[in-house]
Amino acid sequence: MSDRDFFREVDEAVRQDKYKALLDRYGIYAVFAAGLFVAGVAGYKGWTYWQESQAQAAGTEFGTALALQDSGDAAKAQDAFTALAEKGPVGYRVLARFQLASAEVQTGDKDKAVALYDALATDGDTDTILKGLATIQAATLRLDTADYAEMERRLKGLIDQGSPWSYSARELLGLSAYRLNNMPEAEKQFSALIADQGTPSNLRERADVMLALIVGTPQSLSTTAK
Repeated sequence: MSDRDFFREVDEAVRQDKYKALLDRYGIYAVFAAGLFVAGVAGYKGWTYWQESQAQAAGTEFGTALALQDSGDAAKAQDAFTALAEKGPVGYRVLARFQLASAEVQTGDKDKAVALYDALATDGDTDTILKGLATIQAATLRLDTADYAEMERRLKGLIDQGSPWSYSARELLGLSAYRLNNMPEAEKQFSALIADQGTPSNLRERADVMLALIVGTPQSLSTTAK
């Protein structure tokens, strides 16, 4: 109903005695409410249009940054991703931060990359699936240097929660235990992967290979004999 129609109907009601008292009591509030409704609809449409425009602009900026990265212009790509990470819409802010973390890996600054991934994993703006990815990425970078307690602290939540990343988390825990010569724990993690029907086939194959290596170690053999 347009404002013109609304006022016409109110005017017609006023001419009828049975509606006059109602209008006298509620008319001003009704008119005010109608005005708010119209303004609210207009505001919502404007906000939706602004969001769509922002997303389109951010998508173009993100694509340009990727093109710069692919062309080897790392400095300009980093500037573009940094600008998006600071001022872009939420989704593109998160994606830009992933790209910045990946760039740190490429330059060899693993500590900075881990810090960026850790921040993404705990940020409320990051989607749950992407939080898991950030957790896996950070743990992967820490695999060569972290002790098993740290790796378990980083990854156990993904396993306990049944995250889609739980299989990768278990593999990383198994690899960490193997690196630290904790063969019973390594065998436990890789055996769990093989026993789980949901384990992806390529990951299951890697678990098979790791178990073959583990079974051939003296520590594993002595543990099995017990």
